[in-house]
Amino acid sequence: MKAQLSNFIPLNRNIFKHELWAEKRAYSRFEAWLDLVATARFDATPGRMLAGSTIVRWNRGQLIASLRYLAQRWGWSKTKVDNFLKLLKAEGMIKTETAEGTVTTIITICNYDTYNAIKPAESQQPVQAEDSPEPSQSQPEDKTNKDNKEPIIQKKEIYRAFAHLTIFTDEYLKLIELGHTQKQIDKILDEVENYKNNKKYTSLFLTAKKWLDKEQQLAATTGSGGRILKIANAFQDALQYG
Repeated sequence: MKAQLSNFIPLNRNIFKHELWAEKRAYSRFEAWLDLVATARFDATPGRMLAGSTIVRWNRGQLIASLRYLAQRWGWSKTKVDNFLKLLKAEGMIKTETAEGTVTTIITICNYDTYNAIKPAESQQPVQAEDSPEPSQSQPEDKTNKDNKEPIIQKKEIYRAFAHLTIFTDEYLKLIELGHTQKQIDKILDEVENYKNNKKYTSLFLTAKKWLDKEQQLAATTGSGGRILKIANAFQDALQYG
């Protein structure tokens, strides 16, 4: 394990939330590959999400992502994404499968533990080099490992991300629980992404929820008499106030 970890450049996983990484751009193929490795589930416990009426589960080293989602995320065409994934499969870097009863694609990173080695448990004493001094009992506790573990504990699965905005899978599931369909949610997320003033928003989940609520109000208004002016004003409010 010591020899394996010596080949790593330690990076906090929060680096992928930095504005330089989140900058809107077309990814290089290396950036796209790194994004797959970084997005794959780190925890040993399975992730889960609702796809239609089916619960989809994915494990450590796996992620769920459609061609459309990756194309939007990487700034590519769906054809380019498809060809890239075929290249990775041909090179033995990933495997893909379709979750049973859905059209959801599960991507498995081959040899995931090579890129994300698990640290020894705290109860295990690391092997010291022969010339290393014995640690003193009065030596202050090294908080590095505790600090590094915190982002892992708090890590969430990303459902959709663009520019500076991100909505996580658990937030997406909350919208599903509120009665919105996946099609409705994806449509609203597309509208938020394409809205030129979206830089003022700080929460993609709250913005999407408000826009979805506005759509429900508009649908109810239309069904009760079709007040065109009121619909237009409500929609304008949604765009203006998020």
